[in-house]
Amino acid sequence: MSKEMVKQDINLLEYPLWFQDECEAKRTQTGFVWKISKEDGSGKEFVLKTSFKPPVKTDLIFLLSLLLESQKQSWKDEIRISRYQVLKNCDLGTGAPWYERLEESLERWEEVSLEFNGVFYNGQEYKTLHCGIVDSWGIDEKTKLLRVRFSPEYLSMVKETAYYRYLNFDQVKKLRSPLATRLYQLLVKTFKTRDHWEIDAVLLAEKIPMKQRFPAQIALKVKPAVRRIYKHTDLKITLEERKKERGKIVFIFRKETVADKAKPSFKENKTFIMPEDEDFKRLVALLPPERQRQKSLLELVLTAFNQKGFEFVAWNIKYANKRAIGNYPAYLLKSLRGNFGSVLREEEEIHQAANSKKHEEAKARQIKLTEDQAKEAQESARVQEYLKSLAPGELEAVELEAHSRLPGFMRKPIEELRKANHISFRSFVRMVALERLKAGNTPKPEAKPKQPELSEVAE
Repeated sequence: MSKEMVKQDINLLEYPLWFQDECEAKRTQTGFVWKISKEDGSGKEFVLKTSFKPPVKTDLIFLLSLLLESQKQSWKDEIRISRYQVLKNCDLGTGAPWYERLEESLERWEEVSLEFNGVFYNGQEYKTLHCGIVDSWGIDEKTKLLRVRFSPEYLSMVKETAYYRYLNFDQVKKLRSPLATRLYQLLVKTFKTRDHWEIDAVLLAEKIPMKQRFPAQIALKVKPAVRRIYKHTDLKITLEERKKERGKIVFIFRKETVADKAKPSFKENKTFIMPEDEDFKRLVALLPPERQRQKSLLELVLTAFNQKGFEFVAWNIKYANKRAIGNYPAYLLKSLRGNFGSVLREEEEIHQAANSKKHEEAKARQIKLTEDQAKEAQESARVQEYLKSLAPGELEAVELEAHSRLPGFMRKPIEELRKANHISFRSFVRMVALERLKAGNTPKPEAKPKQPELSEVAE
């Protein structure tokens, strides 16, 4: 096995530990929360919490690189490595901004907590498991080596699991696209023991997760991701679509077989006499370039054109272009017989309407974001002034209250948190300070000494 194969517990592939976009996580007063709940009303759910920025694709690359290093060292819970080496291993830049981004990434992972509430599958049953990922990290003042200590529960999960897959780290890096990377994780998990997988488009979007909610929008994003996975990894998966009912699409992922690869490609046939009709020529131009001289296909299009007209055939060609994988002529014939193009036409009309609505919503969100940012900056300035104005005893009271509110997995001695200037501790201190400000609990200004009368000065 290649040394660049990173072991992953199956649950770490099934559930999203990172996001394509930071904005996809749900912001709360104390940080970010992401939940995926079972639809059966059982209360079982996966929850990701963080008081700092949620992890994204770059953070995944850093985490896999560090986990690989631990794996190479017989699963050490604490590893030491130069930051330069980490960046080189990740195929990233080695300038100062990347050093800062690596340190920020460790802060992100340090603040992440995972809750598998009745959904952690160990190969036999579903259990409850809570853990962090990175317990602590720092930089040695003498050697300048990066020290990273993994959460014992997290490392044990990966090390001892009997229900796991291996990710090819080199291939993960080559994918680049966040969507393709997350889909690759799901496909690696799914295609260990099967050769095809069917899933509703909307459900897949929730698993990834994706911000797109309409099946047609989801398909437009997923199809290029599948092609990227096919090109850059050894996971040769193809994608088909099946209309389930109005407005619903089922994705069918298939593992390519040796027989599929051996199928001969069609040969050009130049005996077809092209009609002079301009509309027909426009239809031919809609066909994939490699299909525009295929005699049987041109005859099929001509027959349909003569019977049904330009618009009917055009929409069905567009549908086949978007959906067909494998036998294109057979798929186009099926589309023409069932008039599947009408579905695409409806989807595009919905898409256009959604885009118009989306534009207005985005504009409104931007206005609100600007207002929220201004309010947040104002509040931050007030909090800073408030904290500066506190007497030592009052400041200590605020810090003690903030410390009492820290989640258990973050709680360390308050002296240690002060010394390290810990980001989570600081955020909770600011939160307590803001609450006191809103409640009107502000320190009274010190009494100014009485100014002597002029007559007293004269004497």
